[in-house]
Amino acid sequence: MLSLSILLVAVATFFSTGVAHYTFPNLIHKGIQYPDYTYIRRTWNYQNYWPLFEVDSPILQCFTNSTVPNPGTLTVSAGDTVGFTVGGRIVHEGPLLFYMAKAGAGQTAASMAAHNGEEEVWFKISETKPVITSVPAKLELYKWPSYNASGVYVQIPPCLPTGDYLLRVEHIALHVAFEEGQHEFFGSCAQLKVVNGGDGVPNSYTIFPGAYSTDEPGLFLDIHRPWALPEKYQVPGPEVWSC
Repeated sequence: MLSLSILLVAVATFFSTGVAHYTFPNLIHKGIQYPDYTYIRRTWNYQNYWPLFEVDSPILQCFTNSTVPNPGTLTVSAGDTVGFTVGGRIVHEGPLLFYMAKAGAGQTAASMAAHNGEEEVWFKISETKPVITSVPAKLELYKWPSYNASGVYVQIPPCLPTGDYLLRVEHIALHVAFEEGQHEFFGSCAQLKVVNGGDGVPNSYTIFPGAYSTDEPGLFLDIHRPWALPEKYQVPGPEVWSC
């Protein structure tokens, strides 16, 4: 018979991996949820759900270690809404971000290098900021709209030019970010072919790794001390580009 201590360790391990952490394995488009990693690059943590801590890790770009072939590419129209399921739920507080990167000349979404962090090619298309409430009066608290979500969605910009793209979803967990470097990154990249596009031009690009620093205000803060939180949360990364 298993001892109580061994049983407790097993239970704790289950909750630390399968419940307290999460992935984004399925793409959703026009009501269809596709099987795991059909159009999403398989992430480095697809089995254990572990978070990524390092802002300078090449894995941060698409959360993959490139040990498996890239998946298929889904055709969508500019202006469509696409979603990602959450493997588990988003059980930590923090911002939800979406980025895109366009394939260069001679490239496709499938051939884009996941770890080519030499160029600023990523532009942000969406970010979810906290809602600041007062409970009780004069006590400001951050309420995160994506908390406990089982799926997350974003609209492809209607003016986005036609072409192949990577769509990057990212959730940054801040529950232990009161210690520098203890922010947790979760995310994945979908491969898309965008059709019926427009002539928009993103105005701000960034690079992964390189977009974040461990001591920036949006990544190094104590969300459990509401009286010490700034009145305006500074979302990591560049400004959102919209049409």
